Amino acid sequence: MTKPKRIQIRLRPRSLKKQLLFFLLSSLLLVWSTTVYVSYRQTRDEITKLFNAELAQSARVVHAFVENLLQQRRLTKLWDQDKSSDLFYMPILGQKYERKIAFQLRSVKDGVVLRSESAPEFGLSLTRNGYSETLINNQLWHVFSISTENGDYVIHVGQRDDIRHKLVESLVSQELLAMLLALPVLGLVIWLIVSRTLRPVNQLKEQLAAREVGHLQPLSLDKLPEEVVPMVQQINALFVLLEQAFANERNFTSDASHELRTPLAGLMTQLQVAQKTQDENMRTQALQKCQLAVWRMTHMVQQLLTLSRVQHHNAQLNKQRVNVNQALIAVISDIEYSAHEKHIEIELNGEESIAIEANPQLLNILLRNLLDNAIKYTPSGGKVHIHFGQDNQVWLRIEDNGPGVIDEDYQRITQRFYRCVETAQAADGSGLGLSIVKRIIRLHDADIDFSKSAMGGLQVSIRFNT
Repeated sequence: MTKPKRIQIRLRPRSLKKQLLFFLLSSLLLVWSTTVYVSYRQTRDEITKLFNAELAQSARVVHAFVENLLQQRRLTKLWDQDKSSDLFYMPILGQKYERKIAFQLRSVKDGVVLRSESAPEFGLSLTRNGYSETLINNQLWHVFSISTENGDYVIHVGQRDDIRHKLVESLVSQELLAMLLALPVLGLVIWLIVSRTLRPVNQLKEQLAAREVGHLQPLSLDKLPEEVVPMVQQINALFVLLEQAFANERNFTSDASHELRTPLAGLMTQLQVAQKTQDENMRTQALQKCQLAVWRMTHMVQQLLTLSRVQHHNAQLNKQRVNVNQALIAVISDIEYSAHEKHIEIELNGEESIAIEANPQLLNILLRNLLDNAIKYTPSGGKVHIHFGQDNQVWLRIEDNGPGVIDEDYQRITQRFYRCVETAQAADGSGLGLSIVKRIIRLHDADIDFSKSAMGGLQVSIRFNT
């Protein structure tokens, strides 16, 4: 049974510019739509209040006029002159809303006696005082009524509901039209603003795309927005780490090729001697030298790999609380056979409770290299003393009674592959041990110092920050 193939769908990366434009324009449309709706409701309510107030005011004006005519006893005469005259209709030519209000004077006994041209022939409302709504010929009317003092007449001032709706719709449509005309312009402005704002990001993308392999120079922070600067700083920090990693790789390759070239040539020479010679003793000596050369190369490769691994650690070193006494005992147990072969006495002095913040693996490498060097260059039957303690800092001192080094070499013995002339022939080595120690010291923000021991050899002093 064949296994079904898994189909992978690769989504295209989303465009930040398109997302900004989409969300900004969508938000704009949503806000404008809400604004238009709210504006429509508020406009409708305000126009209703305005027209109701206008109806009431107009009715009171007519009421005052009618009361004056009644006092002068002229209302009946005026009515008798022309019952169909539009007493209260005063046309305003050319005005859009000239007929938006209708007037009626209704006699309680005789019905409508006077009316405006826009008012119906029968009463607008049966209400004698106050606001009311009436449906006339399928048209809704808003009416304000007020009666005279004697109660014989009622003044009705009314307005059709559709006129109000047309006015509201006209105002809202004008506002909506203005917004619709402004929307493309505002969209263009938003597009220009977003494009200009994202220009530094596009320029940064072009700079990165134009870079060749190995070009790890820091990116410029000039004219970058505040939000982009931290990202570029992190990219520059990554470039520094990459450059350091490439440099370490180049150094490792060059160091390995340089340091292994001579031992490999010697190994090849000894192998050729062992193949060609007929002398058994000479063959045995040649094979022993081959074995010694292989051991030296193995040791050197281990040191090179250790140095390379240490150099790849960064500032975010994983540290934990490490007991100094226990760490020293563990290292001494590992290299005790070397000291035993040379009958070297190792003395350890210090408080058992002292601890430091360190990386356990790197601390082990540091102590192993220092003790290995002390044992290697201390003559048979010698002594190696280890003291540690704590004042303001945790301090560690390793000293021996070996040949030591001259004062001029204290600053150079931590350089890679450097070996003191006085001790180079005393023991085999690669000149990398103290380079590894120096790198580990730097990673732990500690201090190291080399000086002459009271026993005549080399003294190494380390101080760890607590």
